Amino acid sequence: MKEVHHIVLLLLVILFSVYGKFLVLGPEHPVVAIAGEDVVLDCQLVPDISASNMVVRWLKSGLESPVHLYRNGESDTVAQHKDYKARTELFKAELTKGNVSLRIKNTRIFDEGTYTCLVDDKTDYEETTIRLKVLGLGCEPWIQMKGYHKNGIQLVCKSSGWYPEPEIRWISEDGHNLTQAETQYHQDSKGLVNVQSQIGITRDSTKRFKCLVWSELLKTEQEAVIGISDDIFPADRDWLVPLLVTLFLLIAAISAVIYWNVKQYRRIKELQLQKSIIELEWKRMCECTVSVTLDVETANPELEVSEDLKSVRWTWTRRNLPDTEKRFTARRCVLGSEGFTSGRHYWEVEVEGNEDWSLGVAAESVGRKRGVTLSPENGLWTIERYNDQFNVNSSPPSPLPAGQIPGKVGVYLSYESGTVTFYSADTKSHLHTFTGNKFTEKLYPFFWTWDVNKWLRICSGSDLVL
Repeated sequence: MKEVHHIVLLLLVILFSVYGKFLVLGPEHPVVAIAGEDVVLDCQLVPDISASNMVVRWLKSGLESPVHLYRNGESDTVAQHKDYKARTELFKAELTKGNVSLRIKNTRIFDEGTYTCLVDDKTDYEETTIRLKVLGLGCEPWIQMKGYHKNGIQLVCKSSGWYPEPEIRWISEDGHNLTQAETQYHQDSKGLVNVQSQIGITRDSTKRFKCLVWSELLKTEQEAVIGISDDIFPADRDWLVPLLVTLFLLIAAISAVIYWNVKQYRRIKELQLQKSIIELEWKRMCECTVSVTLDVETANPELEVSEDLKSVRWTWTRRNLPDTEKRFTARRCVLGSEGFTSGRHYWEVEVEGNEDWSLGVAAESVGRKRGVTLSPENGLWTIERYNDQFNVNSSPPSPLPAGQIPGKVGVYLSYESGTVTFYSADTKSHLHTFTGNKFTEKLYPFFWTWDVNKWLRICSGSDLVL
């Protein structure tokens, strides 16, 4: 049967090649991914003609916006579904070979579903569907004593991070399953399943227990073992348990009061010390303030730079400007006029009202005629905001708490130290620092905005938060 399938496929390839057509092929069986890891959905043109000038759409059933859209020689992030921002990419070097496979980074349970790989050469289009199955490989279980119950104690076994639901069971020292166990399942915000099971044991039970968590689909199991001593069980005399409980509660209360007072004292001292350090560091950093202006010769034709060279916005209208080597044409970016090859430099940018931007530092050699990923490996040390998402553009990107989104961002470059640091200038609080860099070329202030008609404004000396 498999040989017949290959013969039919070969005939189709020959037929399509003769008439200038192509096929889009993907795996027949579901693709399996582990939550938190990257996965590649294979999709190939047959024959392996170049897809560089074609339109490639990756769609997912149930979503109106595309998971990934490639057209006009670059990825269109504006049309992309928000849940896949900065998490998908094509293998651009492979497009000339007809490889239009999609990489999904940091796979989530909610990524599971049916995907469509659609390729359009402007005269015809072909597509194929691929099924993605996402699994969660949970952590090792752990056992703890929950407390006393009647004439025995309760043991609780917990494990987290599974998908789909695993089985959990207790096994006694002699190998028997303890069927009286009570099991609960809970799905967290990431779609992963947390499981716990509790069981009551008495002095007459065996003294060693195993908690076994098993996933039939993953063909894997995790286990934890606990040994119980007779000394743990409550004594036969009725008055002993209340006495021990009372003594325990009394000791716990006294310990809690002492601990709370010590913790509060240390916290006050730590806050005072941190405040002094922050004030000293902020004063030292503001002494390195530089006057940054925008270099209009580097500005993307869709950007408008103010007359004082301090503000920039995206107008959506593409102006007829000379396409020089300095000008960004693939990204809506602009650089500062002055670059730095040494020293420490600080400037602030007002981003209030603009929900789509990226700020930081760019190397002089950064690619300007093609779309590049914002990462230190590509000569870009930046943070960005996209709607309510606030990220550090590292490899891979990492989120910053949404509550930290500032109205004014401070950028501090220490060339010799190899660091680029970002601050919320409103609160003088630290956002992120890129460390471990060895700068060897000129670095420029970097600005990128894709929120239509919303300004980014470089602050003057009188606007700085001192």
